[in-house]
Amino acid sequence: MPGPIPPRPVAAAALLLTLMTLPAVPAAAAAKGAMEITTAPSHATRVGEPVRISGSGDEEAARYLRACVQERETGQAAWRTLACGATVGAGAGARVEARVRPRRRGVFQVRGVLYGLDRPDAPRPEVLRASPVLTVRVR
Repeated sequence: MPGPIPPRPVAAAALLLTLMTLPAVPAAAAAKGAMEITTAPSHATRVGEPVRISGSGDEEAARYLRACVQERETGQAAWRTLACGATVGAGAGARVEARVRPRRRGVFQVRGVLYGLDRPDAPRPEVLRASPVLTVRVR
């Protein structure tokens, strides 16, 4: 005749039975989105020649979105906003277009920034995403 069951296996079996009867909880959904920009021309440009910068972005985590283009000269830490597109509802895809005429030789960098807003006229939008930095050479 077998002896009594030790307490550890009984506790482990009870825990396993409890876990098996709990309802499955879905994992939290990760917010999906992206921000991309392009420049034209894509090759080195001359001083004063226009550079067109286009960007678009979308994000599921915000009610309203606004896409902007920022620039900075090489060696400077601060970004300066060149242009922003219209505020749109989430899922509509925020867009921005900007034209820049470089005033001096060298290199400047541009990036797209996607802002999230709670309402269309929110005074302080939250940065949701930034695109990779693109470099424009000016000769």
